[in-house]
Amino acid sequence: MMRKPIFYILLGVIFIMGLTGCGAAKYRLSFDGFGFGSEKTSYAEGETVTFTYDMVATDTDYRFFADSGDVKLKQEFDGKHGYVFTFTMPAHDVKISMESRNTMTMDPEAHKPETDTADPGNKEDSMQTETWYCPECGTKNDTKYCAQCGFKKPQ
Repeated sequence: MMRKPIFYILLGVIFIMGLTGCGAAKYRLSFDGFGFGSEKTSYAEGETVTFTYDMVATDTDYRFFADSGDVKLKQEFDGKHGYVFTFTMPAHDVKISMESRNTMTMDPEAHKPETDTADPGNKEDSMQTETWYCPECGTKNDTKYCAQCGFKKPQ
């Protein structure tokens, strides 16, 4: 007589576990490098994964990628968390990596004094500047470097 209620209780527990994903296979999310963050480290297939990367620097280009081609990262930017990514967990572990490249370039001549052939005593001559157009972007300039793209004035 007691067997029927226990059967229904077990059936209900199994049903609830199936609805909530309990017992479903979980796959591991891992990161190759520092700056990544995620609330969880394992997800069921089809579950939405959200993670962040907060070590964002200016003048740096980033490329984020997964170790498998079936993961399509959706990328956004949030001022509090940096880059925010989402993707749908496939039926395997996923490792996320990042490559960065500093886009700032050094010009060894940037701080060298300009050689001025004008008479140093004549301030009017030394204040005159020559206007030129940048061959890279077409911007009109009157300084040593293009104000738009940073290209050095041709000699």
